[in-house]
Formats: sequence, structure tokens, C-alpha cells
Amino acid sequence: MKKHLLTCIFAAPLLLFAQQTYTWNGNSGSWTDPANWLPPRNAPQPDDILEFSSAAMITEMPATEAVGKLRLYNNAVVSINSAVPGTLSIGNTAVLSPHFEIEAGAKLQISGNNAITLSIGTGFSGEVWGNIDFYDGSHRLTALSSGALQFMEGSVFTANTGFDGNPFGVANLNSIIFESGAQYINKAGGSPFGASAPGSVVIFKAGSIYTYKRNGVGSSLAGRTFGHLYVEGNVNFAGIGSARDCFIQNDLRIISGFFKFKPNTNGTHSGNFNIYGDIICEDTTYIDIGSDNMSGAIQLLGSDQIIGSGGGTGAITIKNLTVNNTRTQLSREITVTDTLGLIHGIIQTSSSALLTLAPTSVIESCMHDYTNLPYSNIGCDDSHIAGPIQKLGLNNVDFAFPTGLNGKLRPVFLRNAAGSFTVEYKNADPYLNIGSVVGSGIHHISHIEYWTIEGSGAAGVELSFYDPNSGGVTDMNALRVAQFDGTSWENTMVSNYRGTPGANGSVTSSLLHQFGYFTLASSNNYPNNPLPIEITGWKAIVNTKEIILQWQSAGQTADNGYIIEKKSGENDFQATSSLIPPKTSPPFHYGFTDSQPLPGENIYRIRIIDKEGRISYSNIINVFWADNQDIIIYPNPAQEKIFIKIPPSSSISTWLVVNINGTVVKRLNNNSLTVVCVDISNLSPGLYYIKGVQKQSPVVIPFIKVNFN
Repeated sequence: MKKHLLTCIFAAPLLLFAQQTYTWNGNSGSWTDPANWLPPRNAPQPDDILEFSSAAMITEMPATEAVGKLRLYNNAVVSINSAVPGTLSIGNTAVLSPHFEIEAGAKLQISGNNAITLSIGTGFSGEVWGNIDFYDGSHRLTALSSGALQFMEGSVFTANTGFDGNPFGVANLNSIIFESGAQYINKAGGSPFGASAPGSVVIFKAGSIYTYKRNGVGSSLAGRTFGHLYVEGNVNFAGIGSARDCFIQNDLRIISGFFKFKPNTNGTHSGNFNIYGDIICEDTTYIDIGSDNMSGAIQLLGSDQIIGSGGGTGAITIKNLTVNNTRTQLSREITVTDTLGLIHGIIQTSSSALLTLAPTSVIESCMHDYTNLPYSNIGCDDSHIAGPIQKLGLNNVDFAFPTGLNGKLRPVFLRNAAGSFTVEYKNADPYLNIGSVVGSGIHHISHIEYWTIEGSGAAGVELSFYDPNSGGVTDMNALRVAQFDGTSWENTMVSNYRGTPGANGSVTSSLLHQFGYFTLASSNNYPNNPLPIEITGWKAIVNTKEIILQWQSAGQTADNGYIIEKKSGENDFQATSSLIPPKTSPPFHYGFTDSQPLPGENIYRIRIIDKEGRISYSNIINVFWADNQDIIIYPNPAQEKIFIKIPPSSSISTWLVVNINGTVVKRLNNNSLTVVCVDISNLSPGLYYIKGVQKQSPVVIPFIKVNFN
């Protein structure tokens, strides 16, 4: 009995101090009033759990107090505007984590000039899924352990109008984490980073959002790492300079106002902006980065990045732009005023999204493999401009345009150039796209590439070649620069050669004052350069069970031959024929039958291979093939009549009888019949074709008319 009584005596005092949960039970009032809590909080303890599940207005906070946990949930909006300053220490070993918790939909608002500090103690943690707003005064939300307070996806912290200082304090580095999808909105106050770079109280992870919603001079970005960096205001970073880089793991997005980073004489800035996402401008926003005191660059270091998306109309001006990614797509015009650095990654431009280089700008690039050209900084296969590039204000100087396409650098050079020029490389047949007439002194031109050079002024045009991609240069003496004058391809007269036949080099025209289309050509006196072969008569004939492909070469022949390539839908081109050997004497007519066409679109091209293994391609033809195996002609051969059996699903309404010369000798309508009778008694003996006319490619079926017995 005594033993049991002793146990009761020691257990009873523990019940007096058991952990207690209190829920706010009023609309407005003092934190220290026991009646505002349920149950009444008459004896506050350091392991108390305090919860808010509905709207509350706190008019007075205790000067100091320790609690085990503070929790807001059920969309509660809690406002604190205290008549006195107060500090609330949060966390207790008797309470399960998280010790500070704001659930999604809940909001904590702290305002007033009396500073309120919420401090999560050492070894304790917090999670914010809802919103926190600081107004006025120098309120603080701190955590004493690394990574202790996490702002989760969908949460928002706002430093609102009138707020002063650093919201998370200046000590306890890496204690506050903004996870992906969490947002910090900077309307007032100091930097949330707190400490001097590279130290930081806050970590912004990839996918988090930091938004400037203020005007004036922003806090330093040097040495800082952001997820997304958004701007909704007129933010100017004049007077700020550093050797440290700024890292933007996602997008730089200007929603309204402008973004300027133009260090003045108060400090130079040699650090870079390292951006891994897109540069977005909306509305009339603009970006202006760089000044005489800034040697650092915008460095694009992601994968596929876009500059200028967002539909905005303002200018994007960058002093130094360095590309070191996989691909950059321009969505609007940008201007580089000093250095364009091409390290890795293709820049894709267009006429409406032009890359413009100012008169003062230069290019620094990766090493090219044009071994016979003594030039540097002309781009490389890994990094060049796919699309037009504009250079302004050339003043009797040489300039290399780092153009190319399909992963190959194909530069053009303007020699002793005066004026402004826009240049683009085209990996296409100038015969088909521009014109097929050649003028005096030109035997033939390239069939796979040309350049457009637009501008006013004067320059010599130097076109590069790189075999086998240029089609084959075998005689430098025969190489010419041909210019299209609106009617024919004309010889521009050679002023200089560089390079080695079969390898790489260039040919330069005389000084020109008119510009337009240019391509490589071979002269009449030395018509040896093969360049690409000209393919003519490239067509398809649709039969009942096959597609017949025909073509010819215009007086030239590939030494190795041809391969037919086919694709359908989203597939890549694949060889559908074996090597078709070249003919050694005219006529150079060729054919191939695809006996396994696919229903729908069949897309063909010819791979042309020369003796060195160099490859070029014909233009593409598209053939629609309906599964016509149910269309039958009988009897075949026939004497007086033939019958056409047509499936009910056929869309063919008109039939033609065509002789071997292509002349239509009969026309008839099927009038929704499934069998059509055709009188051929008056036709001469020989081969004819029944041709079904439809919106897609025609159906062609051969038959033979024979004599009477």
C-alpha cells in the first residue's frame, strides 16, 4: 500500500504541468489576456501550443515569451499591431515539429512601429505554406539553426510598404529556405539576404520567385543566387559594383517598369549575370544592362533559353552577352553594344527577332575548324548565328559574320566594309529559291547554299567553303562569288583566294556597292568544281500499289550515286533504297519504285553522294497515298472496253484516260458508281494510263490497248 501511495504522490504534480493546446477565442485583444484563449491561458508555459483557426487582431504582445508551437490554419488571418515591442521565442523539445506553422490559406500580418520578433530557437523548425506580410517598423522572423524555416510551394512573404530592415535578420546563415514555388516580394525594407555576400541568411532554391515591386535603386545582386527574378517596378542598380557573380537559376522576367543595371563612377562591376532560364519582357518593359564601368556579362548557361518572350515592346540592350548553353532563341530584337561571346550554343534569330551588333561591338568566339583561314572570332560549329545578324556602323573595316545552320558554321566576311549590313546563311538551293539563270563567266552555281546580304554602303564579299558541306571545291582558280542581280547570277570578279581544294577556304569578290543574294559558283573557263549536282524532273507518280519516283541530273553526275530517303509523320528521314549508281553517259535519267508506301503523307528526298563521300540533298516532295488496292482495272490488256472497280470509300469523282505523251484522250465522271465502263475501241494500240483526279496526289493505273484478233 505504501508503495502505491508513493507513486500517486509523484505522478500528480506531473499532471499539473502537462503540455497544453490553446486556441484563440476572440476577435481583437491582448495576447496576454487569458480570456482570449480557450481554455483560458492562466499560466503560460514554454511548451504551450498556440493555435489560430479564425480571424484575429492582436493589439498587444508580451515583451518576451517562450512557446512550444505557433500554428495558423483553417484560412485564419491573424493581424498583429502591438502597443509595445515584443519577442516570441518558438520551440520546445516536448513539442513535435514543425514548431512554427502557417498552413495553406492562412495569413500572418504584422504591422505598426513597435517591432515584433518571432524567433525559432536552436534545433527547432518551421514551415510556411500560407502568407506572411510585414508592414511598417523593423519586424523580424528568424531561425537559429541552418535550414530551420522553410517557405514551401505556394507560400508568399511580402516586405510591404513602410517595412524597415532585414526581415530575417543578419545572423544565422542559411537558416531560411525558399523552396520551389515559394515567393518573396520586395516592396520595402532591406535585403533579405542579411549578411554580406557571399554569406546569406536566405537560400532561394531553383523554382522559387524573388519579386521586386518597388522603384529606385535596388539592393546589390552581386554574389546572390535567385530562382526566378521578377521585376514589377522601375529598378535601377546605378552605383552598385562588385567582382562577384549573380546567379539566376530560372527566368529573369520584367513584368512592368524596367530593369537597369548600369554601374556609375561609384563602383565598377566585373561580376557576371549567370542566367539559366529565359529573359522575359512583358508590356512596354525594357532591359538595359551595362555601362562603361561594367566589364561583366550576361552569361546564358542553361539549355534551350529564350530572350525576349512575353510579348513586350520595349528594347533589350545588353553591353556584354556571352552564350554558353545549347541553344538561344530570340523572340524579339536585342542589341549588343560591346562584346558578343560565342562559347557554346546556337543563337536562333529571325527577321522579327534580330540580333543587332552596335558600331562599337565585337565578337569573341570559340575556335573554328576552318584551318585554312587565318581568322579568329568568327564563330564555330558549336556556336554561331542561325538566322539573320545585323552589324551597324562599319567604317572601312573587315568584319566576320558568324552565320551557319544545322550545326555547321558557314561564315561570310565583309572586307573594307562601310555601312550597316544584315547577313543570313541559307542551307537551300538558290536555283529553286532565287533564280536558275547564270550570267556571263559563270558555268554553274551551288545548289545547296547561299547568303543574303542586305545593306547600303560598300564592301568586298568573302564567301567561305568547307567540304563536303559546300558540295565540293576541286579547283580554286574556278571558284567565284556569284551575285543575283534580279535576273541572273553574275560574276563579281575575284579579288582573293584562300584555302585548299577539298578542304576549306574562301573566295572574295571585288568591291561591291549593291547587295542581295550571293553564292559560290564555278567559272566557264574552269567548270571543274562540282559543287552540288543539279537535280531536275524530280517527281512522283502514284500507282495502285506503289509510288514511282523519277529524276534526272542536268549534265553532271554523282560519282558514287543516289539514295532515296523517306519519312512520314514526325519520323526522321530514313533510307528506303540502296545505293543507285550513277550513269556515265546521257541521258542521266533515274527512277525508283517505292513498293511499300504508307497511307497518308509520304515525304521523299534524294541523298546525293560524290566520290569523296560528300553529301547533298535534293528538294523535298510530298506524296499523298490513299490505300488504293481496291481500285481495279479489268480486263488488262483490253480491246474494246475496260472497267474500273472503285471502292465506296473513294473520293475520286473524275477519271482521265491519258496516252504515253501525257495527253488526255478521254474524261468521264463516275457519278457515285462503283464500276465505271470506259469505251476504248477508237484508241490506237499502246500503253495508256487511267488517272483518278482527287485533291491529293493523283491515282495512276496503267493499261494496254491491243488490236482486234
